[in-house]
Amino acid sequence: MTMKAVFAGAFLALAACATPAAAWTQIGVREVRDHTDRDTIVVEGPRQFERIKLCVYRNPVHFYDLDVRYANGGHQDVSVRQRIGAGQCTRVIDLNGDDRNITTISMLYEETSFRRRTATVRVFAE
Repeated sequence: MTMKAVFAGAFLALAACATPAAAWTQIGVREVRDHTDRDTIVVEGPRQFERIKLCVYRNPVHFYDLDVRYANGGHQDVSVRQRIGAGQCTRVIDLNGDDRNITTISMLYEETSFRRRTATVRVFAE
């Protein structure tokens, strides 16, 4: 196999794995504890988004419910009911209506490492 073929294969593999991560903006982060709890992430500034996703780092988290609040006073209740492993993200959650100005995201969750550890939850939007 020639070096040109190796580089071409590596480039194609990298391009196939690449996601439009540049389009996603981190809008909040929270350290979560190893028990069932509710935390709220405050989203700074008047920025509008169409969808969100939550990504988990270090330890798994079982999400039950999200409540997304908007600047116009409205809100969207999102049932997640899913255990997200470390290094994984929730499904992409479409926000109701046109681009929405998010003010807060409240999460009902349980960190599930069973060893009194914490996990990091990052919220991304686009």
